[in-house]
Amino acid sequence: MKRLFLSLAIIASISLTASVSAQGGKRDGKRSADFQKELNLTAEQKEKVESTNKDFKSKMAELRAKSDLSKEDRQAKAKELRTQHQTAVNNILTPDQQTKMKELMAQRGTRDMKKGGKELGMRGKKDGRSQDLRADRRGDRMKDLNLTDDQKQKIKALNEDFKTKSRDLAKQHREELNKVYTPEQQNKLKEFRKDFNKDRRFAFDGRRGMAKLDEASKTKLKSLRENFEKEKKAVELSRIAPDAQKQKIADLRQNFRKEKQEIIKEARKTQNSKPV
Repeated sequence: MKRLFLSLAIIASISLTASVSAQGGKRDGKRSADFQKELNLTAEQKEKVESTNKDFKSKMAELRAKSDLSKEDRQAKAKELRTQHQTAVNNILTPDQQTKMKELMAQRGTRDMKKGGKELGMRGKKDGRSQDLRADRRGDRMKDLNLTDDQKQKIKALNEDFKTKSRDLAKQHREELNKVYTPEQQNKLKEFRKDFNKDRRFAFDGRRGMAKLDEASKTKLKSLRENFEKEKKAVELSRIAPDAQKQKIADLRQNFRKEKQEIIKEARKTQNSKPV
């Protein structure tokens, strides 16, 4: 879902171009026509937007071609380029057109989210098969390497050693944290984890996801999710400083998770209070 909503503002501005890219196909062409019609762009605006988009695509291509950048640096630079591109497009649009574009993107985000929700059900059914396919592919790749028996044994030993060390490190990390917390804080953390696990098992136990939740709770969660995505998208489309934008989204996400847990807790209490 995160990927679904990522850079919707950039998609919107790129969709303003009059031409259809080779990658876009008919769907991007229709999206382009829809945006141009809704925003009522002048011929001069269309030309400027197209020039801005070409410059953005060129810079992104140059960034992807750089092999000396770390993953973090590449992501930071890409974010900077997207922000610059969106600012450039906003400078071309009138204030009314900017407002209209935000409304269009909010509407599109809601539609895409509903579509994505339907796809999640089908995706869940494929998870087991996907895991099997990945295992088969790993096996095929190992066969292609033509490993000797000695190499296979060494790799197996290294993997087992890695798992053991990972468990030991996790245990050591918890122990170090407990040295920082007071006994009272440690007890609270245990209760938090216990409640969280209960709520998670209650809401998501089994293959059918939220099947244990009553319809009212499902509706509340759906509404909560839609409101969160809408507010998040509004922040992403705003022109506030990147750091302030990041903090605002983090606050929204924290509140969303808190309210989500409250809804699940309330549903569990209601379920437990029903006569058997």
